[in-house]
Parts: sequence; structure tokens; C-alpha cells
Amino acid sequence: MYAATGNSAPAPWGYRHSRLCAGVRVAAGTWNVVIACILVSHGHAWGSILFVTAALIFVAAYALFRRSSEFRRNGQR
Repeated sequence: MYAATGNSAPAPWGYRHSRLCAGVRVAAGTWNVVIACILVSHGHAWGSILFVTAALIFVAAYALFRRSSEFRRNGQR
């Protein structure tokens, strides 16, 4: 029907809806922080590992949000 272009591979869903995915990742990171605070306050030292995972999730969310704002600034979708 349509001629194939050089970049015919479809983008993954997470990259096409990067703002939604960034919001979900922020929610997941916040959940990890809440659970980590509860575990650490009850004396479980391994709960501090969740702070590290939450930081990684927040970094990924920031990168996705930054990517989506760059595309919108350049007029791309």
C-alpha cells in the first residue's frame, strides 16, 4: 500500500507515549520511596535498597520526560 521508508521499524509504545510512561514511573518511584520509608522505620535495613531503585526509576522518568519535551519543542510528535 505504502512504500517502505528507510526507518520503517515502529517505535515501541513507551517511546510513543513518553509523557504517560514518565508519569507512571514517577508514581512507581514514589511508591518505592513510601515502602522504603516504612521498611526502614520498622528496622528492616534492606529497605534502603528500595531508595536506590527509586532513584533509578526517577532518573529514567526524567530522561523520558526530557526526551518528550525535546520532541515537542522541535515540532515532532
